[in-house]
Amino acid sequence: MKEEKSFKKPVFVTQNPEMENLIQKIKLVAKTGATLLVTGENGTGKEVMAQLFHYHSVRTHKPMVTINCGAIPSELVESELFGHEKGAFTGAHARKKGCFERAHGGTLFLDEIGEMPKPMQVKLLRAVELGSFRRVGGSEEVQVDVSLISATNKILTEQVKSGDFREDLYYRINVIELYVPPLRHRKGDIPLLVSHFTNHFAQMYKLEERIFSDECMNLFLDYDWPGNVRELRNVVERCIVLSDGKTIDLSSLPSHMHKNQRSYPVTSSHSAKNIMQIPVGTDLKEVERRIIAETLHFADNNKTEAAKILNIARKTLHNKLEKYETEKANT
Repeated sequence: MKEEKSFKKPVFVTQNPEMENLIQKIKLVAKTGATLLVTGENGTGKEVMAQLFHYHSVRTHKPMVTINCGAIPSELVESELFGHEKGAFTGAHARKKGCFERAHGGTLFLDEIGEMPKPMQVKLLRAVELGSFRRVGGSEEVQVDVSLISATNKILTEQVKSGDFREDLYYRINVIELYVPPLRHRKGDIPLLVSHFTNHFAQMYKLEERIFSDECMNLFLDYDWPGNVRELRNVVERCIVLSDGKTIDLSSLPSHMHKNQRSYPVTSSHSAKNIMQIPVGTDLKEVERRIIAETLHFADNNKTEAAKILNIARKTLHNKLEKYETEKANT
């Protein structure tokens, strides 16, 4: 659990129009304090978005409490969220406040909400709906007032279908959903991010100015970045630490980046490696089916993102997927 009482303005480096629009939406939602769900792959900057929400809200001078739902043992989740009374269990030597109480008047950020154990989801739902809860081992109803932000890298609708995530909790935390696209969909931000991280780490380690060679930058732009901005940050830091000259060349980059063979089936890019091959003579309906399936895989099953790539309406994509399911059921 992380609690921040003094809050500096978060930095989100971008020149991508879609990202700039997303930040504007964050500011609009922050003014209302509406419950927010931030989705996207690991390393895309979901926590920074949550911090921006808190910074631009009326609660900016109150605490922001962050808890990673996937990093806490299941038997301790209830105590971390709601706190416990003295003697509630072995080792509970004093009353402890949980995340909800610590965030009272401020913002509670539930990161990796998709990892929340199923038995805890009903208790979380009650706390969110009523604004009250009981500490573990207690009988007193504790009232709290928090702005709630959740984040996940999972497709919660799929978890609802599989029974791993409660449908009622999903709708309660998903009043507003905002999707943070992966770095591979906004490669124009890479030079800006490299410059930002280079300056940051050079100052942190008290080193002279560093610059990446053109060959490095070309490789950065060609690389898929499966770990997104977090991976880029780590690569830049590694290079800053290990290089002993002003210019950082290809030899300083991790070896796996030189062997980048990963390709994606469909993108707006015309790069030769972003092509899927379909044999001549394949039925046109089957071609469409394959392209849609591969695009969904590429977009991590995010239908909104897949529809954008395919340049069709989300409803059109939904109708085609329903049609495929019906045809499959009838065969």
